[in-house]
Amino acid sequence: MHPISTKLRKLREIHGYPQEYVAFHLGVSQAAYSKKETGRTELSLSVLQQLSSLYKIALVDLIDMALPDLLITALRQQSV
Repeated sequence: MHPISTKLRKLREIHGYPQEYVAFHLGVSQAAYSKKETGRTELSLSVLQQLSSLYKIALVDLIDMALPDLLITALRQQSV
């Protein structure tokens, strides 16, 4: 699994979203989103922007931040 894919799965789990919800937000099927989340298909910049918006995380943080720091940021965002 790719690092960005791991980040997306962990963020989805932290927010308590099923894959179906995230897929709906992106306008794709659950199966198509599952392939993105597991790294079997590439993620476009547009999809990454949509996901960063959904999780209320800056796009640059989603891409560049280490997983532990990103998860701490996401948890802090939830408590606000």
